Amino acid sequence: MTFHQPVLLKETIDFLRVEPGQIFIDATLGGGGHAQEIIQRGGLVIGIDQDPEALVRAQKKLRSACPAALSSKQRAAIDQAPGFDQEPFCLIEDNFANLTKISQKLAITKVAGILFDLGTSYYQLTQNQRGFSFDSDQLDMRMSPKMGVTAADLLAALSENELAQIFTKFSQEEQARAIARAIVKERKIAPIRSGKRLANLIEKVVGTRRGRIHPATKVFQALRITVNDELGNLEKGLEQAIPLLVKNGRLVVISFHEGEDRIVKNFFRQQEQEKKLTIITKKPIIPKRKEQQENPRSRSAKLRVAQKQP
Repeated sequence: MTFHQPVLLKETIDFLRVEPGQIFIDATLGGGGHAQEIIQRGGLVIGIDQDPEALVRAQKKLRSACPAALSSKQRAAIDQAPGFDQEPFCLIEDNFANLTKISQKLAITKVAGILFDLGTSYYQLTQNQRGFSFDSDQLDMRMSPKMGVTAADLLAALSENELAQIFTKFSQEEQARAIARAIVKERKIAPIRSGKRLANLIEKVVGTRRGRIHPATKVFQALRITVNDELGNLEKGLEQAIPLLVKNGRLVVISFHEGEDRIVKNFFRQQEQEKKLTIITKKPIIPKRKEQQENPRSRSAKLRVAQKQP
């Protein structure tokens, strides 16, 4: 099973401008696709992911796919970075909102580039016990098992107004109020604890599928964002990224929905005004038609790049 197909792979690595021996942070390691390409171009990777399953799979992939013979510059860089333990990658189970703490623990003060790929992996979306999918028997949606509140907990505890606000704020769901009202009514019968039951309920309110988009897509997205505080963590991660970059180091972000992209765009603009970053991509880079056809989940991807000013 494919864990995650990296989006905009060539464009991302090209923008990072990987040179042998340089250290990069992949703040959202996922399946390790971007990290693998960085290593094969001679770089070293600090890979961060809050999902322990992702780390296990990425470690296996990187150990089997990375070059057996490392370059002299990679070896020299590893010798000066004890956290790498003689491998061209160092994997950390944590949230990228803790970039500063992670780098301090590894005694890493500067890196050549930082990547945020904000997409949810195919593996996560399709695992029944994770509760991300419309036909799941669970309704969890936590990226990390260490987190306390699940999507089912939110549906059980929040008021109609609070649910409607979440669906509107995080996914612009046009029928947020009607869906929230239906959820409150339904949970009086029995707690809503499966993706399947929630999706069926939303379909009754909104109507059947239109084209490729399931009618429950926006609500599921809003719940996932809320459970994982995705936008709040993104803001924290971006703020902590700048001090870690070397001069002319690159910050590369791939977003997948309007809320994420807005945060990235506004952050880049603000940092450029403060003369901390220079925006490299005046308009976001989107996948070419061929990639969209081969990987339909890439259709909504937007890549933005900024460079730390000297």
